[in-house]
Amino acid sequence: MHTLKNKTAVVTGAASGIGKAIATAFVAAGANVVLCDVNRQALDAAVAELGPSTTGRVADVSDETQVEAVMRGAREAFGSLDIVVNSAGFGAITPLTELTAEKWRAVQSVTLGGVFFCVKHAARQMLEQGRAGVIINISSVNGQQPAEGQVAYCAAKAGVDQITRCGALELGSRGIRVVGIAPGLVETPLTRKELEDPAMRKLFLDVIPMGRPVEATEIAAAAVFLASDDAKSINGHTVVIDGGSLTCGYPALLTGLKR
Repeated sequence: MHTLKNKTAVVTGAASGIGKAIATAFVAAGANVVLCDVNRQALDAAVAELGPSTTGRVADVSDETQVEAVMRGAREAFGSLDIVVNSAGFGAITPLTELTAEKWRAVQSVTLGGVFFCVKHAARQMLEQGRAGVIINISSVNGQQPAEGQVAYCAAKAGVDQITRCGALELGSRGIRVVGIAPGLVETPLTRKELEDPAMRKLFLDVIPMGRPVEATEIAAAAVFLASDDAKSINGHTVVIDGGSLTCGYPALLTGLKR
């Protein structure tokens, strides 16, 4: 088993879904974990469930001041900041010609801007402490392939992939690895509503060779590996975990439902 003993991690979007699964796996691997989310109620419940190795911070990752405080506070509380996972993000299924400026900005500010702020301030803390660190950005297959109705999300996740590469390029020589994970379809509270529609679920499953969604625990297992010393030469790469969906193309979320 990969160990994260004596490591301190910050996980954003940690109150549910992929973020919570990663926080859970990090605790099991021996890490102290600061869970961050905007949902205080869900965050408090997650911290209570995961136990004394965790603490919660309500934070909006689109606000740089809040992000800086989280990263600095984690280092001050535990003595170091070793791992940061940027999982917070969301999208919207809306035709490009109907997407409002407000919705576009909202997606970009959290899903792209939040990752940038977290990488920036995590790296600053890691550089100041003079101790190697790992930053993991949760991207998506939509960073590599287009999807109907998801222009804002696809653009944001493509940007996340480039932040990962640029971060690896600039920080690798200074002891900080920046890597990514690109999940395919994962059944989480954010996707469950759409997947309860049988027609929508069929559209997704028809383009996954393995015929099932990815489990959040599978993403978490990859995060533990990437954060561990067993992955010490992996830098600037985004690992795709999608059941093979990139081999088939993305489901037609707008026109497919009209057929």
